[in-house]
Amino acid sequence: MTIEKVDRRLLLPVLMGFFIMGFCDMVAPVTRLIGDEFPAAQQSAVNFLPTMVFLWFLLLSTPTAGLMNRIGRKATAMVGYGFTVVGLMIPYLAGEGSGLAWYFVGFGLLGIGNTAIQVAINPLLATIVPNERMTSYLTVGQIFRNTSLLLVAPIVTAFVALTGSWRLLLPLYAGLTVLGGVWLQLTTVAEPVRERTSVGMIDCFRLLGNRTVAACALGVACFIASDVGIGFLSARLIDNPNSILTTTGFYACRIVGTIVGAYVLLRVSDVKYLRWNMALALAVCCALFFVRNAAAIYALIGVLGFAMACVFATFYAVATKSAPERANEVAGLMILVIAAGAISGPVVGAIVRAAGDARFGLLYVIPLVVYLLWAGFYVGSKKNKR
Repeated sequence: MTIEKVDRRLLLPVLMGFFIMGFCDMVAPVTRLIGDEFPAAQQSAVNFLPTMVFLWFLLLSTPTAGLMNRIGRKATAMVGYGFTVVGLMIPYLAGEGSGLAWYFVGFGLLGIGNTAIQVAINPLLATIVPNERMTSYLTVGQIFRNTSLLLVAPIVTAFVALTGSWRLLLPLYAGLTVLGGVWLQLTTVAEPVRERTSVGMIDCFRLLGNRTVAACALGVACFIASDVGIGFLSARLIDNPNSILTTTGFYACRIVGTIVGAYVLLRVSDVKYLRWNMALALAVCCALFFVRNAAAIYALIGVLGFAMACVFATFYAVATKSAPERANEVAGLMILVIAAGAISGPVVGAIVRAAGDARFGLLYVIPLVVYLLWAGFYVGSKKNKR
């Protein structure tokens, strides 16, 4: 099915899915706030909360891709919305001062829902946009996702000021998820004919024989791991009660980066733009290791957000274009490797505790960015084609 023109009536409810997709990423920045509710003996367990979100990408992404082949992309997204609503409401309904287990259960269900949303929404967008503009529109999708992340810190700050607690964020996001689900359900999307009845993990891993797909998959894994690591560190690099606002700067500049990227990628090769941004990101990470001034840290984190804006869209689009006839398997593989984010909280937390300085957590992030820079050159090289 060839798409020549984008129908905006279809585009907007799908882009709302990207906004909802960002809800799971609020776990990393609010982990510090959750930690304040528990004694020091439980802080190591608190650091595993982001893991409960990302673990499910490893376990369920390929089964979800198989489900998507049977029931369709929109229906799979609707399943994800359902899990997201339940996952957000469980820790809220458990009440202030509830046990840590309620957060683990709720965020686990949030991760399951987000796995289904991410597996479905990316190829659903590819269904309604022209192939040659996929990277640009995936970047637009990231604008919506990053907007939801941008709003986390201001909303949390406002709720804390008004009620003394951040927890109203949970039912607010649950309500927005219901709204997005109703909108998508009422939208008719012409999906491609599903020729295969199932997709398994072996089907997805066979794609790694395509060297471009393999490099892109590892690129997505490194990007997610570094992104969660940065989200974990950004509120800790500055010793200030309002340090969570560094997250606002990071995602505000990422939105600027996605807007700029959506424009630039219509005119410049996506892999070339990736190289420029990863070189900038590497320089910023190195600078953050040495800078101590709060204003400079805010600025550098903002620049880092800008540089990281188009990474996922580029790798996803390059991999899909490399194996267009296996788009569902590509989606399953790309979402599977998002599980790499599960290790960032515990690893960065352990590094910071051992060193006694949050800046040393950058020693985890920097090698990941180095790979992203290398991959930008590799996937654009003709020598890596099968």
